[in-house]
Amino acid sequence: MASSPSNVQQLLKKIDPRAGPLIITVFGDTIKPRGEKIWLGDLINLLAPFNLSERLVRTGVYRLSQEQWLVSSQIGRRSYYEITPDGLTTFAHASSRIYALAPRPWDGKWLLVQAHPDTSAEQRKSIRQLLTWRGFGQLSPTLLIKPGVSPKATSDLLRTANLSKYVSVFTADLDETSDPITIAKSSWALKEFSHSYLSLLDDFSLVDENFYKTNQDAFVVRSLLIHQYRRILLKDPQLPDEMLPTDYAGSLARQRVADLYKILSPKADKFIDQHIIDQQAHPHQVNQNYKDRFAAS
Repeated sequence: MASSPSNVQQLLKKIDPRAGPLIITVFGDTIKPRGEKIWLGDLINLLAPFNLSERLVRTGVYRLSQEQWLVSSQIGRRSYYEITPDGLTTFAHASSRIYALAPRPWDGKWLLVQAHPDTSAEQRKSIRQLLTWRGFGQLSPTLLIKPGVSPKATSDLLRTANLSKYVSVFTADLDETSDPITIAKSSWALKEFSHSYLSLLDDFSLVDENFYKTNQDAFVVRSLLIHQYRRILLKDPQLPDEMLPTDYAGSLARQRVADLYKILSPKADKFIDQHIIDQQAHPHQVNQNYKDRFAAS
């Protein structure tokens, strides 16, 4: 009689992550805090518990290299991969949002990105796709907005994507007659974000210390947790509470993710330390930012 799939295998089957996006998640959550690069063989072994074959990992890494997320180098007969310099900027911005226990306080300022009148439809589409993945909302066909973010970070992002010449970036205050709640409703799909957070809460509702049995299982569950969370969070503008519906699920999801991350990490880290080692076969030391994830400020 065949045994039933484990809790972890059922969760993995339900989420069914694609190789490329999952590799990005693992690089950001697991590999980057432990050094700049990883041997392809170690990466293949690290991703095996997700039922990703060696061929799928090699194909995923190749595509990410073509998309300039990863760059390879050769040491002896081994191929090593690391995040590109442009990718590091994006990873740093994403990590500062993903692993924060609470969103940054809002100073009332808005960041506006205005497409120039002579931009083509294709150029506006590229600008919109780039910025909506960073939490910007669309107030009009040529104007994207977001509360409380750095103009420089956004300008650097647009410059890296070769889109800065098509836009103007500036900050502004709302006139007292303008209603920020109305702007929020018209510029962001808040109901969809909240629904996505509720789905995440449902997917991981049964996870506790008894849900998984091994260090490997803890690593898989933690990676899936961050993988699903980052997909929602990086598009979420993280609006101030006074602009959100009372039943918005973002804060609840953030606290649940933080709690589970702390529960899963001790065993997950033991598994990682067996699969990411230096040339002397020692586990890599993690950086301070890794230790501070989901810590109260």
